[in-house]
Parts: sequence; C-alpha cells; structure tokens
Amino acid sequence: MPMIRVRPMLLKSPFRWDPWQEMENLRLAVDRVGGRSTVGAQAGADGEASMPEADLYDAGVAFEVRVDLPGVRQEELDITVGGSVLTIRGQRDPDGPRDETYLCCERPAGPFERTIKLPEPVNVEHVQATLSHGVLEITLPKNPSGGAKKVAVTAGERREDRSPHGGN
Repeated sequence: MPMIRVRPMLLKSPFRWDPWQEMENLRLAVDRVGGRSTVGAQAGADGEASMPEADLYDAGVAFEVRVDLPGVRQEELDITVGGSVLTIRGQRDPDGPRDETYLCCERPAGPFERTIKLPEPVNVEHVQATLSHGVLEITLPKNPSGGAKKVAVTAGERREDRSPHGGN
C-alpha cells in the first residue's frame, strides 16, 4: 500500500488576509507567464506598474491593433514600427483632484510604453494610426520585407469598415 504524505497547510490570519491583493499577485504572475511586459509603465497607486490594454488581431492583409488610451492626446503619442515590432510610447496627464486624498486610484497617469511583437513583418510605409474616443487604432499591412518608420497619429472618428484600404 503506497504511503501518502500530508503537508500541513499554512493559513494566514483572516484578519490580515487581503483577497484583492492575492488576486493582483495572481494577475501579475499570469502576465509574467504570458509574456506581457510592464517595463516602462508608470506605477499606479499601489506601486505596481500598469500598461494600456491592447488587442492585436489578424485582418487578413493587415494586422489591427487597438489600445485603450483614455485621456491621452495624439500629440503625446510616439509610435514606431520596425520589422515586426510595434512600440507605442505616450504620456497620460492626471485629471483628478490635486489637493484631496485618493481613496481609490486605478487610472494611472504618467509615461507609458508598450511593445508588441507582431507575428510577421509589416509594410511600414502604409501603417496608419487613428486616435478616436480614447481608442488608438493602428492598421499594419503585412509585408515580408520589413523596414522601420515612425508613424503619425491622426484624429478622427472610429472606422466601421475595418479593411486597411477603407471603404468609405
């Protein structure tokens, strides 16, 4: 008959245990395992680094990236594309009260940087970026030859047609 060893559980005091901190620690661990970078981000209220949320998807002839950047102006964005790497840098100014004590602060302010590794090189000459209603949309047409270029951001309405060549 096999021997089963039982290890004693180390329980934390229920009076000092913070389930929200445990969830945050789990989120950070999953981010590290998933390769999500928090380098270069402004520290939030709890001292942890934060990053703008981003979606990357394949639209056939191009990659589409959407980044949530509420409160960021287009002049504060610096977007560069090199081969198959997209880098988004920017600044979000604080917009809350200056003299009061925060009870909760989940909207980070300050500089941020987000680097996204694309699955394949893109045509840097035809990359387009639009910032509208706090969402940055970047269209990156595919191109196996690659290259490097700085991308200009324009203001505008959100596009309903998601093709890289437009339709309106």
